[in-house]
Amino acid sequence: MSKAKIESSYLGKSVSQAAHGIMFHHFHGNGHPVVQGSINGEQLADMLEFLGGRETILPAAEWLAKAQAGRLQRGELCLTFDDGILGQRDVAVPVLDALGLTAIFSVYSSVFQGVLEPLEIFRAFRTQHFPDIDTFYSRFFEAVSASEYESIFSVGMYAYDPATYLAEFLFYSEGDRKFRYVRDRILGPEAYNEVMVKMIKEITSLEALSCGLWMQDPDLVGLVATGHVIGLHSYSHPTALDEMAPDVQRAEYKANIDHLEGLLGALPRVVSHPCNAYNSGTIAMLGDLGVNIGFRSNMAILGRDGLEFPREDHANILAMMEERR
Repeated sequence: MSKAKIESSYLGKSVSQAAHGIMFHHFHGNGHPVVQGSINGEQLADMLEFLGGRETILPAAEWLAKAQAGRLQRGELCLTFDDGILGQRDVAVPVLDALGLTAIFSVYSSVFQGVLEPLEIFRAFRTQHFPDIDTFYSRFFEAVSASEYESIFSVGMYAYDPATYLAEFLFYSEGDRKFRYVRDRILGPEAYNEVMVKMIKEITSLEALSCGLWMQDPDLVGLVATGHVIGLHSYSHPTALDEMAPDVQRAEYKANIDHLEGLLGALPRVVSHPCNAYNSGTIAMLGDLGVNIGFRSNMAILGRDGLEFPREDHANILAMMEERR
């Protein structure tokens, strides 16, 4: 692909042409169902071509080395995959292998140690057991209103502004924003989990929903053996880590580091901030732990100590591709 074609395909349309990551999460196909925001292998291959292929997408280790040395050039991209989801191994990795590309896989460790972490289980529930996402949101808000949390829900919604909350994530619908606001800013983890578990038990079980969601330790070893990089994503993937006390944040990342260093024999030095939820204390703490490269979940250019590299969400790239057609 020529430089001119690259410029006209992605870099000319990107919010920023600074070096950055491309963020992926969910994939369907090869036995994995369609979930909210998922793409298949063919869509991934088309997207990687649109991004410029190996002319603009650097090998993961090379991109990180250049980032650490301050030598990244305009338009140099890396691929990042968050959450250790099994569909990434089964759908995305074969595409990367075929194209000779490597990526950074940032994982949270609790699910590799047998914890039924609710984040992905709840996603599976809301996308597999309701006809569409808006139906789930409606049932969820009804469940909150019928719970002991009705009063804090009603009061908390007075401060909700759909025009500003998560406005930088253009692919979120108004329902997506309202749901995330109620989950993260009104209920908090304990109350949210209680409401969701009650809804789930009326239809299915946490154990049934968890089957086939995540990779396992041997998968991470295999990814490293073929040139991919494994990064940090906290221990339990809290959705509002920035609101946690400093010692709790540190414990989240120390447990994540201990798992990956023990498994892979090397200190992980790259992190993807879960849900973009971090603060200046998080940045300082990660630096103290030896982490020197980090990724945001949007394209804001902040660049604080190398731990805030921007990332473009694949959903925004799909929209760019649609505009081009």
